[in-house]
Amino acid sequence: MATRGIATVNRMLAVLDDERAAAAAEAALAGAGFAPDAVAVLRGDRDADRIDSMGKLRGSWTRAWRLLQFTQTDQMVDMVVYEAALRDGRIVVAVHARRWAERERAKRALEGAGAHFMNFFGRLATEDVSRWRGKELPIPRHLLR
Repeated sequence: MATRGIATVNRMLAVLDDERAAAAAEAALAGAGFAPDAVAVLRGDRDADRIDSMGKLRGSWTRAWRLLQFTQTDQMVDMVVYEAALRDGRIVVAVHARRWAERERAKRALEGAGAHFMNFFGRLATEDVSRWRGKELPIPRHLLR
């Protein structure tokens, strides 16, 4: 049975390097008014499989859809980085933040906890919020910008 994917629309995604930073991010987000159901904390290979950035795990239709997304959405490559970060032992946090003010609160809370590689995935556009920091991940060269 295929695993359920990760929702990205109207979400701020960020990488945290360790469990201490993840706990700090969860506390900061709660303190910023985000309900527990607005925050998804992803860990390990199982959650990396849920991202399935290349569509390898959910069959040929998903793979075709991912290829189409790569040609139409410039931030789709970022999902490869989030998947690789999880496989590298890091934590990825996704915060549901539909409005600008919510995105700003999420950004401040995550930054305060040491998050990096933050991106906001809107319905029609995406926004680079912060760059990757630290050791490079093992990502295929053809997927790097």
